[in-house]
Formats: sequence, C-alpha cells, structure tokens
Amino acid sequence: MQTNMKFGSRILLGTAASLVPLCWSMGALAQEAPEADQSASGGLADIVVTAQKRAENLQKVPASVTALGSDALETRQIDSISGLQAEVPSLVVGEFYGTSLITLRGISTGLTSGAEDPSVATHINGVYQPRSRSVDSAMADLERVEVLSGPQGTLYGRNATGGVVNYVLKRPTNSFESEVTGRIGNYSRYGIQGRVTGPISDDVRILVSGIYDNQHKGYTKNLHPNAPRSRLDSGRSAGGRLAVDIGSKDGINVALEAIYLDTRTVPVAESFAAPDSPSLIAFLGQQSFVPRKTYSELPAFTRSKYLQTSATINVPITDNVSLKSITGYQTFKDHMLIDLDTSGVASGPTDQKIDSKSFTQEFDFNAETLDGRLKSIVGLFYFHDDFVSNSSTPFSVPGFAATFDTYGKMPSKSYSAFTDHTFSVTDRLRLQFGIRYNKDEKKATQSLIVNGAPACPLMTNKREWDAWTPRVGAQYDVEDNVMLYGQWSKGFKAGGFTANSCYNGFDPESIKGPEIGIKTKLFDNRVRFNLAGYYYNISNLQVQKVVDVGNFFTLNAAKAEIYGAEFSLSALLADRLQLDASGMVQSAKYSNFQNCNEAAFPGACGAFDPRPAADRQTDVSGNWLNRAAPYSLNVGLQYSFEMSGGAEFLLRGDTYFSGKVHFSEFPSDQAIQKAYSLQNAFVTYTTASKQFTLRGYIKNIANVDYKVSHFFNSAVRQAIGNYGTPRTFGMDATVRF
Repeated sequence: MQTNMKFGSRILLGTAASLVPLCWSMGALAQEAPEADQSASGGLADIVVTAQKRAENLQKVPASVTALGSDALETRQIDSISGLQAEVPSLVVGEFYGTSLITLRGISTGLTSGAEDPSVATHINGVYQPRSRSVDSAMADLERVEVLSGPQGTLYGRNATGGVVNYVLKRPTNSFESEVTGRIGNYSRYGIQGRVTGPISDDVRILVSGIYDNQHKGYTKNLHPNAPRSRLDSGRSAGGRLAVDIGSKDGINVALEAIYLDTRTVPVAESFAAPDSPSLIAFLGQQSFVPRKTYSELPAFTRSKYLQTSATINVPITDNVSLKSITGYQTFKDHMLIDLDTSGVASGPTDQKIDSKSFTQEFDFNAETLDGRLKSIVGLFYFHDDFVSNSSTPFSVPGFAATFDTYGKMPSKSYSAFTDHTFSVTDRLRLQFGIRYNKDEKKATQSLIVNGAPACPLMTNKREWDAWTPRVGAQYDVEDNVMLYGQWSKGFKAGGFTANSCYNGFDPESIKGPEIGIKTKLFDNRVRFNLAGYYYNISNLQVQKVVDVGNFFTLNAAKAEIYGAEFSLSALLADRLQLDASGMVQSAKYSNFQNCNEAAFPGACGAFDPRPAADRQTDVSGNWLNRAAPYSLNVGLQYSFEMSGGAEFLLRGDTYFSGKVHFSEFPSDQAIQKAYSLQNAFVTYTTASKQFTLRGYIKNIANVDYKVSHFFNSAVRQAIGNYGTPRTFGMDATVRF
C-alpha cells in the first residue's frame, strides 16, 4: 500500500515537474504569431462549455473536460453513450440487460438491480437522471455533450464520484428551420427523425422533434430449435421532444421542455463457460460458448417508458448578477422478462417491473464582483425519488425448486447547499474554493416471499447520511495560450438498500485526491493539447455480489487507490486535414478488500457454506477494479475537400485501443476481456447549399468480439454476460428546408 502511494505521488510530481519546461517551450512556440480570429486563420473552433455552471471556453476550465458538438457526433455516428467510449479518455461503458454501466477514471458501479445510484452522474439540460436506462433519451437532439472526469462533489453533489456527463439539447431558433433524416443499416436497421423550429411571436420560440429507430434483426442468433425468437439483442425506440423558449435576450427567459421515449428490446445473455457442476451441465443441456450465439426458450423482452418535463428560468438581476431555477420531473416505467441460464431449459426466468417518479429543484445564484475578479456561484438542490419494484422468479434445478417473489418500495430524498468561487489574484493567477453540504435520506420497505411463505416479512428500514465535499485549486496562465492548473476535491456517493434483496443496506462511498494539468492552444490555434494527472483514494467502494440462487446484495470494499494520466489532442495538420487523439494510462486497484468468492465451488458464500466465517474471505487487495482499463488510446484522422460546384466530401477514420479489462475482483478467464482494438470509417457528402447531407459508416470493421459485461449467475453456477456491438454499416440522409 505504501509503495503504491509513493508511486502514485511520483506520477503526479513527475507530471508536474515535466509540465513547467514543457509549457514554457510550447508557450514560446505559440507566441511566434499572435492568435488571430479563427474565422480568418482557419484554426480550431473554440469550444464553449458550462462545466462549472457558467459559460466558459473549454481551455479556461481548470479540469479535464471532453466536449463534442453536434457536427462531431453526427460525423462519427455517436447515437448512444457507449459510442462516447472511444472519444473520452478513461471512459468505459458496459451494458447488462439495458443498464448502462459507466466507468470514468476507474470509478464505476456494477450495481444492476435498478434502485442504486450511479457513480457517474448524468444530466439532461441540467436535470439529474437517477435511472441509468434513461440516458440515451437525449442522443437524438443533441447540441453537445460534455464529460467531466474525476469527482465533482462540489458543483454536482451526490453520485458524481467518477465524474459527470452533461447532455445539452438543441434550443428553439429565432428563424424557421426544419430537417428530416432517414437511415438504413445492416441487421435490418431503419429509422427516421426530424425537427422543426422557429419563432411563433417576437418573444416565443418553439422546437418539435421526433425519432423512430428500429434494429429489427438482433445481433445474436438463438440456436434453440423451437425458439420463440430466432434473433436476440434487437431493439426499437420511438419518442419526441417539445421545447419552448419564452422571453427576450435581455430579460427573463423561460425554457420549457418535455421529452418522451418508448423503448423495446429483446435482451440477451451469453455463456462464457460451462457450469462448474456436472449435474447442472446435464440439466441445462446443450449450450453455446461462441460469441453472439446462445440458447433461449423464453420470449424475453424489455419495455421502458421515459418522460421528463422541465422548466429552466433565467433571471438577470443586474449586468453581473443572475439567478437560475431548474425544475425537473421524471417518470420511468420498465417491464422486463429475462432469461439468465442461456440454455433451452426454463431454470429461472425473471419477470420484473419498475416504476419510478423523480422530482428535482435547483437554484443557482451567479455573480461577478470586484470588477469581475471574483466569480461566484451559490446554489441549493433538492431531489426526491419514489422507486417501486416487483419481481417473480420461478426457479427450478435438480434437487431444488421454488418461486421467489420480491417487493421493494424505496423512496429517497436529498438536500444540499453549495458555493464555489474563482478569484483572480492577478491577470494570470486564479484561485478556486468551493464546498457543498449534502444530506440524504433513504427508506426501504421490502419483502421476499418463497413459495408463498414470507422468508423476509414486509419490513421498513431507514438510513440517513450527510457529507461535506470541498474543492480547492489554482490555475496560472504561463502564457496567453498555456494554462497550468491543480486542484484537490472530494466526492460522495450515497448509501442505500439493494432492490430485490432481504433488507440489504450498504454504506456511502467517498473519494478524494488531487488533479493537476496543462491546457494549451498552439501555432495560431491550430493545435490544442491538454494533459492531466490524478491520484485518488476511495473508501467504502460499493460492490455488487450474488450468492445462493441469485440473491443480490451490496457490500463495501474498504479501500481502493487510483492514479494515472490522460491527454487529448486536436491538430490541423494542413488545411482541411485534422488529427484527433486521446488516451490514458492508470492503475486502479483495491488496496484493502476481503471478500468471499462465490465462484470458488458450489455452495461457497451461501447459507450452507461449510467453512468457518473466517475462512470464507479471500484477500483481493492489489486486484484491479471492475471495468478499469490500464490504458486506452483513440486516434482519428479527418480530411475534407471541396468539389466543383461547392459540394464537400469529408472522410474520417478512427482506431481505438483498450487494455485488459477485469469484470470481477476475482481474476478468471471468463471475467476478463483481453486487450483489443476497434476501427471505424466514415464518409459525409454535403451539397453546396447545405440543404442535403449524405453519410455512410462502417464500425468495428474487423468484427471484433469483445466483452462489455460479466455476471456470475450463482443460480446455475455459470459465468454469463454480453459482447459489444459487432460490425455495423449503413447510411443516413438529411434534408433541410
């Protein structure tokens, strides 16, 4: 442990030491010519983000932020959060039965029962998203997406220990605009989306959009001879959005919004290895261990309905003082019937329903004082969530049969107050200080019925926590286009109760540590290079566990340690030729964790484990955290050229490399994805009038098989999970009016 801490400290100190001469030399190069207006010089476009809850140039934000605008998202065909994995250093996205498992800088959650909080907070137009299955609802109408890496406890509060993903959607325009996009692709994919926007009076603007997307043919073949569905892992989504802006540019502005998305999928689980019990092997019969081939006798499905309504009110009090109110209300309903045994035998199908209603209210008071030298924000936040789940699992294996019915009603509340300040000591030196107080309350009324008898009678439990999450930092402009920064911050993730369990409560987790970095704009803004190093200590990391016949519960790992470095680069190598690259190296390991390995042998860790309690624990200290890659690298090259008549072609190629990923604290071949790489290619044609755009793409060109999730199904003693998207190709066409 001490050696790792010293090594992590050396990485940060070494990075800091190397930044000083680097920034001076790069700064000198940057000053060979004064920075010109980008429209005149043809340099990289400036990126404005709201990462610190106020509009700022990306290069002035003292934190690691990745931002992608709508043009980049459309060119690279990013239509889900998993598509961001190759664009954001240290981002890993897994999926299991529709649940997105997001990891940033090695910090993630493997909790999939539905009620637990994420480690990476997601917001849509400033509204917090408590359910991970709702995050892709924003992808169809994006203006940009911002990803903040590392703990963001001060400005974003609870459940941002790994970072924050902010989706910023398009707003209504002052002039009439409309467009329609149609798409087709392999696996019988087809869809259409459209948008109409414009003013309906001097002070009222409106936007209406809709989307329908259908991947009719699933990625996975069902080998069962009498299968109700021959293809699995297909999906269909349909929805729309209404946005209304009321008010003038200089007065009070009210932004109203409603988003609805109806999603249906045919879920799949695939076997990574045979069960470890001969009797179960014989009982389950024929299985496939080939990627994207499985057996299922069940007409499995998931159906979710998501609705978000919100109102954002901006009130300019003076030229330098403003007040913002963000009110959000969400409903999320999900019904799924899933098959976990990957065979033709009905050993334990699960039918689960979730009903969630959430309300959020945030007030942000922004001010600039002392002639603009002090920029301050003071805020209040309230969150209320009502979550209800019901599940039924008729379970049957040789020697044991029972029906498990669970019920859980888990309301939660969160209150917080925060403040954050940036003070300009000189024109080049700025200091930051912020702090947040957070209080959480959670209740759980749960029951477990086995064969009609109460194994866990209906009972209510309640727990409360509070936490202070400060940050302190400084940034210094070595040159006009070279900025050094450093900060220390703390994050907090609430504890809770595991859904579908027997009164399982778990404690909050916390993270703290420093980040240092450099941000540069060089060669007349033709090169943008950012580098950051980080070191974190995590306490009470929440880890999911499954024992006996599929009983879920959550335990807290004592300590974990993460340190690493990440970079991003954008460079105009020549007119119309752009290079993009990003990557990271890191160590993310448990530093103190004792746990029982359910996969060791049948009956391990369960009620009938014959070993004394002290002998059940295995020391996994030093093992890798789940879904934390040791390195990743993404390189993209993009070239555009103009044809006669003014039409434009754009060609782009990307390649992404990922190091080995562990899905469990207990290393095994089934719970590891070896290092792999993916390649993508894109082409875009736009007419001179900009009224028509045609795009083509091919992703995962080599059709690489790679795991994105792992789950040890203790009920049938088998490792199962999901593979990433295979080779896909297609095209879309956009017509603008």
